[in-house]
Amino acid sequence: MNVAVLFSGGKDSGLATLLLEPYFDEIELVTFSFGRDDAWKVAAAAAKELGHPHRKVVFENDVLERSLQILMDTGYPNDALDYVHQVAVESLAKECEFVADGTRRDDRAPKLSVSAVRSLEDRLHVQYLRPLAGLGVKTIKAMASRYLDFQEENSGKHPASDFEVGLRFALAERQGQREVERIFPSNHTHTRVIRRLDKCPKNS
Repeated sequence: MNVAVLFSGGKDSGLATLLLEPYFDEIELVTFSFGRDDAWKVAAAAAKELGHPHRKVVFENDVLERSLQILMDTGYPNDALDYVHQVAVESLAKECEFVADGTRRDDRAPKLSVSAVRSLEDRLHVQYLRPLAGLGVKTIKAMASRYLDFQEENSGKHPASDFEVGLRFALAERQGQREVERIFPSNHTHTRVIRRLDKCPKNS
């Protein structure tokens, strides 16, 4: 069996990947980008460390336009993040029988509702997996620390391949940094996988 994983290069999607390894013959790590920056390269480097093939997918321009409009209309990021995440999941669901991501138990956004998941699986005949769905932040950090070497970084100073960083960059480019500071929290951080630890050997 093969699975496609939405992959940002951070500890959450990294740990989700490791948890899926015993059950799948091939795992493809897929990073979505708005095509405005090179932050996806962070995910590509992390994927190489994990030992799985990586692919970059650039969103259609109308996805960027709609997500920016949602940001401006609502004045906060959650709805736009949910929209972008759903587009990414549905895009992979049209290609793969199994699709997974690193969303967590306590995440508010991006996150698919139960009804959205059921609709996705029924419409596209896909199985959607959330390996971290029952885990909290502290548990995930403890588990990931056993198998991954990772760093926590400020999103304003270091590139990342997650949706929020991509939207921040695009909004700053379009509307200026002041709008980014108005809509997004100032203390956003992300993690970056540096390497895979030898104590968790990849299944052959």
